[in-house]
Amino acid sequence: MDKFSDEEKQKLADMQEQFKAAQKEEPANLREHLPAINEVHYKGFLSDIAVFLITFFIVADFCYDLHLSFSYYIFRPTKTVAIMDFMLFADLSLFPVMTKWIMAETSTFAVVNFGVVFLIAKVVEILTQYFGAKETVKDSQIMRIVMNKLFVIRSVFDLVINIILIIMSLYIPRVAMILYLIIPVISFIFPNRIRLTNKD
Repeated sequence: MDKFSDEEKQKLADMQEQFKAAQKEEPANLREHLPAINEVHYKGFLSDIAVFLITFFIVADFCYDLHLSFSYYIFRPTKTVAIMDFMLFADLSLFPVMTKWIMAETSTFAVVNFGVVFLIAKVVEILTQYFGAKETVKDSQIMRIVMNKLFVIRSVFDLVINIILIIMSLYIPRVAMILYLIIPVISFIFPNRIRLTNKD
């Protein structure tokens, strides 16, 4: 200590005093920081639950449509149908990430990308149902005509709705996001929309 100047000794003493003061204040600071940390984690937890539930309804709606397809008219799935089915589930596996993205950042880019993934899922779903039904009704000309008519109506309806939502995403992404998240939930809870498997 004799090697140090009085000024340096004073600096050391000041630092020791600051350290002691910080030690006294540490419990109070910890009490302030812990609630803030818990609040951040709790908000993240609630956000993750919301993403999970919304994604569940989106995927469940697609799965319910496929369930009806395989129950009513896809009796002998071909390799093409199997490939389409796997492609659909590969696309559906993107929805948790896409849903979290648009909920965290409601930007045009995020919502448009969500819309593209949703559109791809719709197209692949329609193709899966089409090729599955085509194999089932190949021996009946009347059924082929009816099937083609129903698929055209369904395809046009789904594609127009999705293209409108993608265009809407370019101008009012927040409204498009809400519609993208609400429509599958309503569709799953109230499955009274026109489905391909409805009996005429």
